[in-house]
Amino acid sequence: MEQRNAFRHAIENGDVVFGARSSTFSPTVIEIYGELGIDFVWLDFEHMGPSPWDSTVFEELTRAAEIGGTELFVRLPSGDPSLIRKVLDAGVRNVFIPRVDTAEEVREAAKAARFVYDGEPGERGMASGRSRTWGLSGGDYIETEDREVCLGVMIEKTTAVDELDDILSVPELGFVFIGPSDLSVQMGHPGEKTHPEVVETIEQITEACHEADVPTGVIETEPEAIESAVDDGHQIIRIGGDLASIKSTLSERLDSVDSLR
Repeated sequence: MEQRNAFRHAIENGDVVFGARSSTFSPTVIEIYGELGIDFVWLDFEHMGPSPWDSTVFEELTRAAEIGGTELFVRLPSGDPSLIRKVLDAGVRNVFIPRVDTAEEVREAAKAARFVYDGEPGERGMASGRSRTWGLSGGDYIETEDREVCLGVMIEKTTAVDELDDILSVPELGFVFIGPSDLSVQMGHPGEKTHPEVVETIEQITEACHEADVPTGVIETEPEAIESAVDDGHQIIRIGGDLASIKSTLSERLDSVDSLR
């Protein structure tokens, strides 16, 4: 398989990437996203979808992404090192861990994603999965994997906010995605993503990340909000998804022809 990770190269070069969620986990949808020019496909294995422990699922999804010319952006249900290794061995290049609390658990996850970590042996193991082209990859496989794989975290808990500086100092942290929904719950304002305290905390997270040169990501779906997010320095932006697009497009179309029924 193609080991190069266009997502990682883009954010490290300071570019902005736009993505969309695939709630259907459909290889066809992923391939179409790529043909449309979507940079990454958000796959949420924390809240939905098939088991992330089934590597055959990722084999099909990574093939679709490679054919379409996009990258998978996989939210795992946890930072379990065994799960991280299994998903990467199946060919996924970009993973991120939700609901982190401490720098130590981020470090453990980052170490599981690498053969060499911070100048010391990492916790990634040799395998013969799709990432290694079933054992047929050349001698540069290890170096290429460490160069191309990208691991990030979601900051969506007050415990993580309290330890943010330490989290941002973890070697090989590729990005931070800000989760306002869960953060609002943690702050005692469930569902109130625009509550002043939540907004202020998000601004503090964003500022700290950018001062540490860690790329940030957010979800915005309206053109003006997307433009504002880019102006605020966010580089990873999810701009929509398959089910939401189906709903909005077909609902509007049905409303326009409802009188004909």
